[in-house]
Amino acid sequence: MARFPLSPRAQAYGALVLTAALWGSSAVTARGLLDTLSPAWLSALRWVVVLVALVPFVWRDRAAIVRAFSRDFAALAVFALVGFAPQTYLIYLGLVGSSAINLGLLNSAIPVLIVVVAALLHHRRPRRLEMSGLALSLTGVVVIIARGEWSTLASLAFNGHDLVMLFGMGVWAYYTVRLARRDDGLPFPAFMFAAGLLGLAMIVPALVYDAATGRIALPSASAWVGVAYLGVLPTLVAMLLFAYAIRNVGPVQAGLSTHLVPVFSAVLAVLFLDERLHAFHAAGFALVAGGAILGCLRAEEPLGRRAAA
Repeated sequence: MARFPLSPRAQAYGALVLTAALWGSSAVTARGLLDTLSPAWLSALRWVVVLVALVPFVWRDRAAIVRAFSRDFAALAVFALVGFAPQTYLIYLGLVGSSAINLGLLNSAIPVLIVVVAALLHHRRPRRLEMSGLALSLTGVVVIIARGEWSTLASLAFNGHDLVMLFGMGVWAYYTVRLARRDDGLPFPAFMFAAGLLGLAMIVPALVYDAATGRIALPSASAWVGVAYLGVLPTLVAMLLFAYAIRNVGPVQAGLSTHLVPVFSAVLAVLFLDERLHAFHAAGFALVAGGAILGCLRAEEPLGRRAAA
């Protein structure tokens, strides 16, 4: 029986779909945990789980990690600031005063912000297919969030916490574009460990403040399960998959997959929360998928050196 191995691009698109599914479950999980855990404490616990899970895989690269700290500390610190615990903390600061629905809506700004960042930093002109795909998939996201009734959008309330989350989306867009040119010689798991360690250190002042104000408490057993899930799947696994995809299809097309996040959120709500599937879900899914396919019809030109995943 003949075998037809998937090309690296096809594998990358598959990785992006799985990443979107994992991220789709993250907002709801985190929003529930923020009822009992402070944003800084949840961010710290999430990244501690990631670092512990990475140890067996990066142990042989420990000497290279130490060299990277001395040779590329500034670059690692920038990555740590924009893509690791501080960025997670920023999103949680916003989410604690907002909703998972608003987070899903604001997530849809990421592909557009990636196009803007790539244009500003690398003078990359967006293609017509990409912009058409972005517009089509964004329409699908709006259809899902509006639940098929445009009056729903008018009733959505936004506040300062939403602006914090939107700023966090811009930070992640910068991380996505910058990751496409990462060149520190570290395998991605080792890079993730090094930047994750720095990022965790960066939110220590917030943890100290929370401890001083009595906002840190030992998580319950169910909360530990949620934290472990967030650390292993929507963070560790998803970031590895996302980095692999950026290496093979570029940051703009990788960012386009973010529009799939609310699609999977809706699917998971149907599967696990007994919500019903409606016609607007199907319409939104079709628009999002069509826009993603349209935006990825042509291979993206590289911005420069691609990340070694």
